[in-house]
Amino acid sequence: MLITLTELPTSETALDRETESRLQEIWKKAYAAKTRDDLVDLYALWSDSYDEDHEAIGYFGHRLTAEVFARHGGGAEARVLDAGAGTGAGGVELAKRGFTHLSALDLSAEMLEKARAKGVFEELYQADLGAPLDTFESDRFDGAILVGVFSYGQAPAHALEEIVRLVRPGGKIAFTMRQDFFDEDAMGVRSFMEELEEAGAWRCVEVSEPHPYLPKKDPTVLFRVWCYETLETKRRKPAPEFVTEVRRALIAPERVRRIDHAHIWDPMASRLYNAYIESEDYYLTECEEEILITHAAQIAEEHPVFVELGCGSARKIRHLLDAALETGDEVSYLPIDLSEGALAATQAEIEGAYGQRVRVDPQHGSFREKLSEIPAERGKNVFFFGSSIGNVETPEGTAAFLHEIGEVMTPLDRLYVGFDLQKDPEVLLRAYNAGGANLAFFVHMVRRINHDLGANFEIDAFRLGSTYDAETPWKGLRTCCMNLKIFTEKDQDVHVPALSLDVHLDAGDAIQVGTSRKFRTDDIRLLSMEAGMRMRTLWLDQKQYYALAELVREDAPLV
Repeated sequence: MLITLTELPTSETALDRETESRLQEIWKKAYAAKTRDDLVDLYALWSDSYDEDHEAIGYFGHRLTAEVFARHGGGAEARVLDAGAGTGAGGVELAKRGFTHLSALDLSAEMLEKARAKGVFEELYQADLGAPLDTFESDRFDGAILVGVFSYGQAPAHALEEIVRLVRPGGKIAFTMRQDFFDEDAMGVRSFMEELEEAGAWRCVEVSEPHPYLPKKDPTVLFRVWCYETLETKRRKPAPEFVTEVRRALIAPERVRRIDHAHIWDPMASRLYNAYIESEDYYLTECEEEILITHAAQIAEEHPVFVELGCGSARKIRHLLDAALETGDEVSYLPIDLSEGALAATQAEIEGAYGQRVRVDPQHGSFREKLSEIPAERGKNVFFFGSSIGNVETPEGTAAFLHEIGEVMTPLDRLYVGFDLQKDPEVLLRAYNAGGANLAFFVHMVRRINHDLGANFEIDAFRLGSTYDAETPWKGLRTCCMNLKIFTEKDQDVHVPALSLDVHLDAGDAIQVGTSRKFRTDDIRLLSMEAGMRMRTLWLDQKQYYALAELVREDAPLV
């Protein structure tokens, strides 16, 4: 039956002082949670009193979610995932409504043990909703529920992307959210819901009436249940270039199959990369920011127009925008990217930080196309952050790439390019071969082949195996490369339906997901000349691990 407002618990029965105090402390920790470990600790602490506390405050989100889902989610044979299951209250309510094939997923081992004791779940999985859910193949479930998952400090908005992947076309996804959280677009959840709808991934089939979220605690706070149907169009059509590149790599007889690094990138890859570069052994971001902070005023003093080639986190460009605003000029920021989602996220971040003080003008398209369309009478600052220049497959290709950018610059423009420098190999091997965040990013190339081409690679069998190798000298350049590789620990027989291809990997076979070229300072000067550019300035961090080069066209005025 549909729960109505007249049947809800009321706030007439006050919480006892002990429960009130415990809940205040728990909610404080929940809203303050910043990391996965914060959430693990929170739910380990809360597991023993979780059910009791929800009963005490009259919470019934699990009941309403099950009721809404049951109207749309099929019959007893439907395979349903309770994602962020906690102690399994949502699964219990589904079981009451006749659902028998239930699986529970939660971050907390302690919570899952409580769920196991309920006796309604066929399978239980410990996993992080903020990460790829590699345990499950696409379309594994007929439906999913998420109760209390989207709130301050809890699962990120992009968790919905994986849930949509796991639910077959025509399946249903029902989840709760506080009305104020939805209205404020807190943590970007509402925007992500809309983005999935615009992309044809799902359609809304029901939104419940608002109900009190904490009836016996604060009945003025309301929540709703949203229910969506996943669509056939949820699957992105893989780019022809990706299909061609993967086929070429997989049919190659070598034990190392090479796939161009450009094909790793999609929204999930960007999130995994941001987690990877925060890891302890990854030095580059810290070195780059040291240079930007130290020299921001000098870089920003000439031109108030800032163009970024590719955009992810706006953290780096903000050092320069802060310095430019000190000059009193009107400041413009134009990120260029092929991903509309990345552009929208960057625009929101900059506008949230600066309001109207920085004019943000996202440019959707290729670098070459969009740079040529940007007028700037006083010139513009163009930034290619990180060590992305090192991901080009060859030194010759790197020079050609810089030459292409130079052709669409004006003589007044400045191009700032980051170069990772040659250093102790042990530093590099630690940075590229250590840590789960690193592996999660590199293995995303294989994950994309599974998701987009229907392959069945066993992702958990891959391990990091990058090597540091000298390259054949080219026109005076003596570069070295980190060859970014993952290898399988076991034999794998893989079918790739989209390619009508069967592939066998022996234990030890590797997939190379890119290169990261390392330069000497002399190489940067020679490369600039080969590209038809002139190096005006070269800044290094204190460790001399990283360099930021200021390049101009050969016909730029001498200063």
